[in-house]
Amino acid sequence: MDYHGNDDRDAFDEHGDDGDGDGIEVGADDVVGVEKSSSNFDIDPPSIGCCYRLRQELKCSYGFFSLDELNGTVLNISKTFAPTPILWTVLARVILAGLAIGAMVFSIVNYPAENRWIWMGFLTHWTVVTTIAYFALILAVTLSPHALEQPANGESPSVLVRLAWAFYSLSLPMNILVVLLYWTLDYKPGETVITFQVISLHAVTCLLVFIDGNVLSTIPIRFKHILLVEGVALLLVIWTVINDLAGIGDGKWEGEDADQNNGDDKLYSVLNWSDSPGRAAIISVIVLFVVNPLIFSLCWTLSIWSRWLKCDGSRRRIYQEEGSKADSYQGSDYGDDEDDVEEGR
Repeated sequence: MDYHGNDDRDAFDEHGDDGDGDGIEVGADDVVGVEKSSSNFDIDPPSIGCCYRLRQELKCSYGFFSLDELNGTVLNISKTFAPTPILWTVLARVILAGLAIGAMVFSIVNYPAENRWIWMGFLTHWTVVTTIAYFALILAVTLSPHALEQPANGESPSVLVRLAWAFYSLSLPMNILVVLLYWTLDYKPGETVITFQVISLHAVTCLLVFIDGNVLSTIPIRFKHILLVEGVALLLVIWTVINDLAGIGDGKWEGEDADQNNGDDKLYSVLNWSDSPGRAAIISVIVLFVVNPLIFSLCWTLSIWSRWLKCDGSRRRIYQEEGSKADSYQGSDYGDDEDDVEEGR
């Protein structure tokens, strides 16, 4: 389908946004799995509503790393993952990565020497390692012109971009989950001492990822990426079962008794598979099928959030052929007035 023609644009208009917030209603055959031109519209592309976008992203025909924005446009790889000026983007990402690495190093150095062997056993530390992996990958993408080449219509981006994309879709929900669980379950007002380590791992790293993916750049989160988050959550549950039943424990901490295989030696006291398997199973199911999906849905919504509290993805950078009138819409809200378009804002 070639969206340059007026007939095709009229076909979109027949299903256009009627102002009810549900976006365009275009048949899946018209949008998903059809090759599109890189310069799709010479005027504003149609707005996409949340519900329509969600339905389409969940369809089998919609690729896991699809660049298709479901309104006849495709993402601009370079402007999405490495916005210009590149020098400032690289500098910002080096600083963000340095802060994340500093948080991890500080945590390891200040961890009791006799317990460092179990440092990597906790979700918080899985998350900071995932965060650093993301920053390493996105820096590599930023510095690699080859990785930022715009793929042919219908094709996925480079392997490096897909890896960075996957780690962003994984690290942001993981960070939010860690923040939520710590400040609602672990933190005890008046008892818990707020240290640099606590703040850096349970607030700062989350903010760093959000700034990079949703402020510095506009990396989209596809709803199918929830499989990544659910996969990590399932691995965590399996790990807690193995740790508990094998008697590995959480190390030796002040205040614990000599028995290294009772309630105070579990990685997480609420996941006591030896003594309360039913309770542990219920909590695991709630995290897997309620908490995780809710947090991921929040991240997905943040990735399509735009100005004026719209959730239509209009902040995303759209690829247009050089010289196309629509090229002026990159990084602007669809539907701006004519003066904004003429000024290229």
